[in-house]
Amino acid sequence: MKRFSCILMACFAACVAPEPARSPRSASTQPVESETIEAQARSAAKASAPRKEHRALNLFVGSWETVVVDVSESGVESDARPGRATIEWIFGGRYLRWDAVLELGGETHATTGYLGYDVNQAEYQLLMISDLATGMGVAHGRGEPNSKGITLTLEIVDPRSGALQRARSVLRVLGADHFVLEQMAGDGSGGERVARRTHYRRS
Repeated sequence: MKRFSCILMACFAACVAPEPARSPRSASTQPVESETIEAQARSAAKASAPRKEHRALNLFVGSWETVVVDVSESGVESDARPGRATIEWIFGGRYLRWDAVLELGGETHATTGYLGYDVNQAEYQLLMISDLATGMGVAHGRGEPNSKGITLTLEIVDPRSGALQRARSVLRVLGADHFVLEQMAGDGSGGERVARRTHYRRS
């Protein structure tokens, strides 16, 4: 550990040590002064200002009572599990923070997520962390929450086979006080169906 700390300090010193004196250059060869960090921050703030895709997510803001249900192949919901969630804007309307708890077998489990729209990638992104996992799942998707919904795809590597697996879900609004997050599964004939659905109803 002591040797590692010394290496870190040496690297830090190298970063802050003054440059050796150099002979003066002519005006034509002087380097162009780079943009200040303050100017870079102003440019980044302007470029990342929330857009219509961010404002479309305003439908999810609020306090919610949740119910997770399994969905049969015929569309019948069963095995309801209650919970609650709070969703609010952070960083000036750039991201939604999504805090949820779920009651399972007498125990309470928590999930925190961040939902936003990446302007550069032209896609919605959802990061979720939970007390039931050690990985940070990041799903990517496109769509309209108030029509067919946002279809999100999460890619993970199966630790047993090493194969890449894809999980799909759909986030869609059913009304001003009701939206759902649906997990999709294969239907056995090459298509897909809703296998699990979480209802969010405004408190």
